[in-house]
Amino acid sequence: MIIKAGKQKAWKIVIIFSLSCAVARYSYPEDIAQYFDFILWLRYPIMGVLLVIEFYLMFMIVKGLYQARNLSGDPRIGVLDKYDDDKKKGLALTLATEPASWYYAIPRLSKRHVKSLGKITLLSGKASHFLVIISSLIVIASVSYQLLVDWSQTAAIMVASFILYGFILMTANYRLSRYYSLYVQDKKLIINNSIFNLMVIPFADINTVSIHQAGEDEINHTEINSKGKNKSNELLKIGRSKQHNIKVTFNQPIKYWGMMGAFVESFEQVLIKVEQPIDVINAFSEINSAQQPLAC
Repeated sequence: MIIKAGKQKAWKIVIIFSLSCAVARYSYPEDIAQYFDFILWLRYPIMGVLLVIEFYLMFMIVKGLYQARNLSGDPRIGVLDKYDDDKKKGLALTLATEPASWYYAIPRLSKRHVKSLGKITLLSGKASHFLVIISSLIVIASVSYQLLVDWSQTAAIMVASFILYGFILMTANYRLSRYYSLYVQDKKLIINNSIFNLMVIPFADINTVSIHQAGEDEINHTEINSKGKNKSNELLKIGRSKQHNIKVTFNQPIKYWGMMGAFVESFEQVLIKVEQPIDVINAFSEINSAQQPLAC
């Protein structure tokens, strides 16, 4: 009924049937569970399918890495230009996170990356945070293996390997946050709030880039504008600080892709906390000098 009501493919009933039989085989009393022994034979074709999927993913990763060897910036930027629909963009961004992770995790691949304008103060860009995350992954993987090994060594290895695979993503997250959190690529200002959150701003949509002074009114967040929209939804803050020092305003709302493209919001301006705000302003002005002048 679920397959029919959801207009899903008929073959998906096999997944439901297999999982139900597996649960029955290992949870029902022995006199009943023996009737579900046939499910044990299905593990071989299931493992075969999983191996095919794994090899396909590995092929796509190697192919993506080979194509990314000469890239000068984030592989995710290009996929956003290929689609007009937000759902397709979000899905493409999610899928592109895998090659982007390898691109940033391996210094040799990202050696051609464009120069950063400055460093955003992000927790994920701190070495201490990176060491804590990596240590946590190792501990969780070890505990998971010990808990599962008596039940199934294969399952224990798979779960532990999956957890340790996060090392690639976390390494990329650290290197991107530390070295490539703010830069310009293809006439676009790229803001990375870790590898999970991304904002791509075309130069044509930038109104001003300026120093945000301490105590400056940030458009009165609680006020309601003339259109009846809460202005707190128009302002995005990036960086670990109570006082941000760079303000970028836009000519139109710009999309902010969160959680690797799973969530998207639009903002009319962004406040950023960087280590050297004056250097960021000067670097952006130099890069933008050949384009239409902006109010900086």
